[in-house]
This record gives sequence, structure tokens and C-alpha cells, in this order.
Amino acid sequence: MRASDPIFFASGAAALVYQVVWARLLARVLGSDALGSALVLAVFMGGMAVGAEWASRSAGASRRPERTYALLLATIGAWAAISPWLLSAVGPVEGLFPRAATAALLLAVPTLAMGATFPFMGRLVLGRGASLGADTASFYGANTLGAAAGALGGAFLLLPTLGFRGTLLVAALLDVVAALAAWRFLSAPTARSTPAEPPTVSSTRAAKIPLRIFVAPLLLGASSLALEVVLTRVLITVTGASVYAFALVLAVFLAGLGLGARQGVAWLARGNGERVLAWSAWAAVLGALFGVGLLAWRLGERDVFGHLSNRMPLGAGTLRLWLMHALFAMFALFPAAFAFGLALPAAITAALGYRPTGARREAILGRLYALNTAGATVGALAAGFVLLPRLGSHVGLAVALAPATIAALFLSHPRLPARLVLCAAAALIWFALAGNGSHAGSDRRVLFAASGPVSNASVEEFGSGERAIRALRVDGKIVATTAPVDRRLQVVLGALPAWLADKPERAVVVGLGTGMTAGALLHFEALEHMDVVELSSAVARAARSFDGWNRNLFEDPRTHLHLSDGRHRLALTDDGAYDVVTSDPIHPWTRGSADLYALEHFHAMARVLSPRGVASQWLPLYQLSREDVATVVATWTRAFPHTAAWLTAYDLALIGSHVPLPSDLDRRPLPSTLEAELASLGIPGPVELAALQVADDAALRSFARDAKPMWEDHPVLEFRAPKSFLGGYATSVLAWAGRAEALQIVPESSRPAAREVQALLATFLADLPQGLSAAAERYGDALVARGKPH
Repeated sequence: MRASDPIFFASGAAALVYQVVWARLLARVLGSDALGSALVLAVFMGGMAVGAEWASRSAGASRRPERTYALLLATIGAWAAISPWLLSAVGPVEGLFPRAATAALLLAVPTLAMGATFPFMGRLVLGRGASLGADTASFYGANTLGAAAGALGGAFLLLPTLGFRGTLLVAALLDVVAALAAWRFLSAPTARSTPAEPPTVSSTRAAKIPLRIFVAPLLLGASSLALEVVLTRVLITVTGASVYAFALVLAVFLAGLGLGARQGVAWLARGNGERVLAWSAWAAVLGALFGVGLLAWRLGERDVFGHLSNRMPLGAGTLRLWLMHALFAMFALFPAAFAFGLALPAAITAALGYRPTGARREAILGRLYALNTAGATVGALAAGFVLLPRLGSHVGLAVALAPATIAALFLSHPRLPARLVLCAAAALIWFALAGNGSHAGSDRRVLFAASGPVSNASVEEFGSGERAIRALRVDGKIVATTAPVDRRLQVVLGALPAWLADKPERAVVVGLGTGMTAGALLHFEALEHMDVVELSSAVARAARSFDGWNRNLFEDPRTHLHLSDGRHRLALTDDGAYDVVTSDPIHPWTRGSADLYALEHFHAMARVLSPRGVASQWLPLYQLSREDVATVVATWTRAFPHTAAWLTAYDLALIGSHVPLPSDLDRRPLPSTLEAELASLGIPGPVELAALQVADDAALRSFARDAKPMWEDHPVLEFRAPKSFLGGYATSVLAWAGRAEALQIVPESSRPAAREVQALLATFLADLPQGLSAAAERYGDALVARGKPH
């Protein structure tokens, strides 16, 4: 290990933490929709490319590069430390130019400095002659392995413990320590030519470096990030979209890059950079195809690009599941990542093999890194916004590997075995043209499937005849179905706040899903305008398959669909704009969804609510621990002066308003069409609907009295909820919902019905040890049967 390795490792870890945290914080300003995400990615990586190119002109001429490098790290750390306050001073913005300008202003300084560190790292370690390849691979590998450690440390340790601001401060401190160590312990090699020549690669001598050596990093960078984006989408379908799953996939990819680069220390020490570069390009293509085959073998699937489902068995244990998911990622990504990691040091070695002297070495170093980063930016954007939405993951992956294949052909040495070239080309063509294998079993029919910039979505149908169930699957997880007990939740979540409000005229629904929650609002004749805000274009297209259950939502002129970030949209909405504010069920354990359960978002819901309006929020009791539920309830009761809760079956519908809720619930009329739909779901009228209330304001505040509200800066639910989900079916809050004291909350005429529902809940909880699926089916059937004539 060289003295520089720990310093470069630390700076790489800090940089990855910055990238993750800034992406989340900027999403709250720009929105987390497709445009907002693209702008953050483009500005972040584009800034690094420009920074590397800019510094390549000065790194070679610097006589004290360790001090410049230390100052760059200190600048990044200082900016990171103050960035949360800078972001908090900027309100949400909309429109392409304002969003792009905001991203550039907030990220320009640190990303330019991050990119500039690369040529200065080279200036500090590059020796002479045969050691150039080993030096390059060594510092690049150490820096990238540090990024892998940052991905794991940030998600598994820092963010759950310290929140976003605390995590940025720790990363900033790490950069400051690295800066001090660089200032004290690093110095450029003394045995090198003097930097008398201009720092440019455009001189006569540098122009003799073949064009293919500059083009290859650009093409390989595009393929590497495109591959990572496409296969991450495939892997998340299997592992679930939790923050931990994303971190594991990213860490495996970065570790592959870093280890590939470190292997280059031995392979490149003997020179032959151009040949190693050609071999790494071919190895990347074949490694990607081999990795997909390994993943298919491990999953037992003929086609990993078919309609996979989450492999998250309840009670499996977090450590075991994380290790399994890391293994999936290693199978799919590691072979190709290893080859891609070797490619950039090989390209640098090949270029430096033409023996540029003085400052031109660092200029070439910065130029190649800038080209590789620029290619990676284009590849990531193309994969997320073109390949996946238009071609799907199967053909999209083949197209993602095309730039690497072109680079391999461009670089191939005449003595490279023709068989290898032909085998790789044939494998890629076969892979692109091969049909999808196992779309569905005999009892599972796929009616729709699409990929979008944000997520994958599919619609499946199970069973046949009257008992056929249609399901919406997002990123491999079934999130909603047409099963009566599931429809009961979705309809009540929309209908309940509208029923409690005073003739609602305007409503907003955050999240479309199947459209049943929004469709329930269309029963109310007073409703004049309804905004439905959906983040995923794939989900918006999938919802069309549920027209028979969502009252033909899209054909109603009152419905206005917005493909946008719901949290961001509410933040930009005028006060008191809506009489009803609700959301389709959005699972809190998926990455980023915790922001929709944070106090700032609940405050926004309350702010856009009219004086007599009513808001509702879904809360899944079976997927969360009692601590998780108490956190959400504490947050909800902090945002609204008047609250209550209804139990639909396994879930709570939280209610919030500015004024006390009506007291005549059992006599409050329902629209006739809504009453008929609710009756088919086991709720035959106002008396039965009122009977489902399990908590008033006092009861909710008592339940959450020892819990703290969740703020956006420290979204504890995002890190606890996946563990709660894996811990098995939670029953303590369901038992609380069925307590005897809840009977005193409902109107007297509703108490007999409430006792019946409590009895069914008690039977369900007693039956759980004999099997979850059977007990849940009996409970759901019994609830729905209550609305049918005997």
C-alpha cells in the first residue's frame, strides 16, 4: 500500500456520500421526477468532467500539487458542510431553466473541485517509465474502492444515525482530514521532467497519440453507466426498492470498478496499455452477458428480463437477505464492472506510453478522465430516459453494450484472436434478438408491462372467472390489486375524507396507483376539479388497465393527471387550494418514500387544505413496527390540530383537518353510487363506515405520546421500515386498533357493527400462527361478506 492510498480512499468515500445526499436534498428543491433527477445527474457528473478538463491544464505545471489537492478537498468539505443551509434557503422551483440554473449554482463549485482532484492525484503519484501504468491503476482503484465504502457506510451507518446534515458533516470532516494528510505526507515524485511545456494535449507530440485511445474511454464510460442503470432496475425488481438494496447494488458495482483497477497495478506495470485496454473492452461485453447468465442461474429463471417479483421472504432476517441481495448484484454486475474498472487505467497507460513529457502527462490524464465521465453521463441519461422506457431492459442492455463493442472493435489488435471477436459479436446479437422466456405461469397472465425513467410497472391477472384478481406490480412488488379487501382500502382512502368534508369541490391525490383511490372521489357530485399527481409514467400507463374499477378515471373531465413529484407539487401549491388531500397507498420502506411521511410534507398537506377540508394518509400496520407507526402518528398529529383514524382491514386511514370532524357520522349521507360500491366491499352504509373508526384525536395523541415526529433531515422511517418489513407480520398495532375502548369513540348506533369487526379482527390475529395467507384470506372474505344480503 502506498502512502497516498488511504488519502485517496477517504476522498472517494466522502465524494460518494456527497453525491447520494445532494441528490436527495436537491430532489426536494427540483422535484424527484424524471426531469429533476436528470438535471441533478447531468450537472453533477458534467461538473466533474469539466473540472477534470480544467485542472488538466494546471496540474502538470503545479510545483506544489499536494497543496492544491489539499485545498480542493478542503473546498469540497467546506461546501458540503454549508450546503444544507444553502439548500434550505432555496425554495422549490419549477420550469426547465430555473431548475437547471438552481442545480448548477448549488453543485458547480463542489463538482468542479471533485473533477479537478483526479489529475492532481495523478500528478502526485505518477512516476516514470514502466511504473506509469501501476501508478495510475493504484490511485484510481483506491479512490473507487473508497466510493464503494462510502455507498455502504452512508446507507447502513451514517444516514440512519445522523440524518442528512450530520452525514454531510462527517463526510466533510473526512475530506478535511484527507486534505491535512495530503498537505503533510504527500509530495510529487522528484524524478520527472520539468513542466516547461504548455499543459495541453494539442501539441505536435501529443497529437501522435492515436484517436482510438481518446475515443475508447468515452464509449466505455457510456456503456458502463448504461449497464449499471439497466441492471440496477433488474436487480431492484428482485431485491425490492429499499435504500439498502440500492446501496448494495451501487457498492458492488463500484467495488468491481475499484478491484479491476487495482488488478491493473500488476497487469499494467509491464506496459502494453493499449492491448490491455482492448482486452478489457471485450471482457466488459462478455462479462456483462456472463453476469446476466449467472443471475438467471441463481434465480432459477430462464429470463431475468421477464416479470420477476421481489424475493423478500418475511422473517428471513436482514443480514441473510442483504447478503443474498449482494450476491445477486455480484453475479449480475461484478464481471463487467471489473473489466470497466481496468479500462480507464489501461487507456491512461496506453496514452502515456507515447511518452509525453512534463505537464502534458497530467493534461492527458485529465482529458481521458473527463471523456470517460462525459461518456458515463450520456450513458446513464440514455439508459434511464431512452433505453428503458422505449426498448425495455432486455434490448436496452444489448444497446447499452454497443458502445463497448464498438470500442473493442476499434481497439482490436490484428493479432487478437478472430474467434474471440466473432464469439463476442455473436453472443451480443443473440442476446439482443432472443425472445423473453418465462413471462408468466399458467395461472398468471401479464396484461401490461412498461419501464419508465423512475420505475417498472406491470399488470397481471391471477385466477379465472369471477374470482380473477388483477394486480399492479411496481419494481417487482405487488402494490395494489382488485381483490375486494384491497379495493376496500383504496376506495375508503379516497371516499372517507370527501365524505367528512363539507361538499368538496377541489381535491388532490398524490400517487395514482390503480386509480381506485382517485376514482372514489368521483362519486361526489360537488367535486369540480381533481389533480392526480404521479411520479412514474409507467404506473400512469398501467393504471389504464383498471378502468373497470376506477370509474374510468381518465375519461372524466374533472380528472387532471400530472406526471410530477407530489411532494414538490404540493410545496408549490397555494394555501387552501383543496378541500380534500389524500394519497394512494405508497409504501414507506421504498427509497425516497419516507419524504411523504415527513413533517414538512404533512405541513404542506395541511397548508393547501381549505379551512373546512379534510386530509387522509395511508398507514400499513402489518409492515411496520409499533415504533414506526408511533413515529408516523406523532408526525401526523403535529401537523393537524384535529385527527382521527379508521381501520380498513390491515391498514389505518389517518384523518386530519383544521376543524373538529362531524359528530353525526352515522347519519351523514353517502352518494348513492358510493354507497353501492362500499356495500360490495363490506361497508353497506354510513353506520358501518362510522363503525370502522378506531381512534379519535385524543386516542392518537395518547398512542404516540412517547414518539418524536419525523423530519425530512432525518427520515428514520426510510431506514427502519425495510427492517420492520423483513421482521415478519406485525400485530401489536392491529391489536391496539381492536381494543375495547375504541367502541366508545364510534356513535352508539354503530357499536354493534364495530363489535362484529373487532371480533373478526381478533379471530384473524388468533389464526395467524396457523398461516398468514389462509388467515388473511378468511379475514378479508369475512369483512367483505358483511355487506352482502344474507
